[in-house]
Amino acid sequence: MMVQGEERLPVTLLTGFLGSGKTTLLNAWLRTTELAGAAVIVNEFGEVGIDHALIASSDDRTIELSTGCLCCTVRGDLVDTLRELTEKRASGKIRAFDRLVIETTGLADPAPVIQALMTVPVVVRYRLNQVITTVDAVTGLATLGRQPEAVKQAAVADEIIVTKTDLADDPAAATLTERLRALNPGARLHVSQPGRMPMPSELATSDLYDPATKSIDVVRWLNAEAFTQEEEHEADEHGHSHGHHGSGHAHRHAHGHAHAHRHDPNRHDKNIGSFCLTYGEPLAWEHVATWLDALVVAHGPDLLRVKGILDIEGRDQPIVLQAVQHLFHPPTMLPEWPAGPRRSQIVFITRGLSREFVAAVLDTVRGRSLAADPQRPPSS
Repeated sequence: MMVQGEERLPVTLLTGFLGSGKTTLLNAWLRTTELAGAAVIVNEFGEVGIDHALIASSDDRTIELSTGCLCCTVRGDLVDTLRELTEKRASGKIRAFDRLVIETTGLADPAPVIQALMTVPVVVRYRLNQVITTVDAVTGLATLGRQPEAVKQAAVADEIIVTKTDLADDPAAATLTERLRALNPGARLHVSQPGRMPMPSELATSDLYDPATKSIDVVRWLNAEAFTQEEEHEADEHGHSHGHHGSGHAHRHAHGHAHAHRHDPNRHDKNIGSFCLTYGEPLAWEHVATWLDALVVAHGPDLLRVKGILDIEGRDQPIVLQAVQHLFHPPTMLPEWPAGPRRSQIVFITRGLSREFVAAVLDTVRGRSLAADPQRPPSS
């Protein structure tokens, strides 16, 4: 229970589809003093998470959840993590923090997260004060047309940050802006460019998230999620392993998002999946670049997200690789290797591409002589 008069800690929910720049934005925030006292929860989609290695100041204030999307485990990992944070903060096991930032995976449906942050009892010590959504200026319009999660992420936002505008042409950016304003006329739109990203102090416009200021769709999504969570609560109390509950189980699958995901928390539809390729020996940059070029040319739209830390031949520092569909970002270097063994780890989130296929393409590339000289990683 909360002590009377105790201040509720503000929570900022940072969401946005895969590769829209959430981690880059969070990095920029953490490099300033604005979030010096914040706790950060990073959620990832997939079997192996590496975002924690790419988050600046990743220490005991950063907790990574890798059991699936927040929306799928919202009554598990997120709530348990908030409880653990609260207890550790109260006991002095971790240093005190004055606010909380939750970065969701790009595939997260934000409705269950928002509903939990507003209603689950343990969250009484916190208050959801705003939702910030990042949208990729290059791929955002197509993503809104294909991915319902992206539509929800934009619709629930208080603040929308359009990223990578330096890479998008003006007509495409204007069309995207029109689409976002139609989805969420009440949200403030911001532009993020290299070297100029909106800071938390610029985005702080409210003390408490208010669904009533959003579209009727947002209110409907949250009401549906409240109904789903209530059904799950009743099912947990009465048990749903008995044979005569079969029809109720089917009903929850038809109307209850969270229950259906319990069987596979990392899967949002049958075609989207994730896997991590790990290599213990250093890789040749020419092989890596040719491998990824081949995948992009043949399967670019199905490479929803590629993110990796690479051990490259002749390099002492790790190389960070990031890509979204057909767009690869210039490789960068981390100052030092994260804790643990030195090895290459590349996480793929794909539509319809298997681990075996992607690995086989690299095996093929490594098995032949290369004449090309792809873009080099950054110099030391």
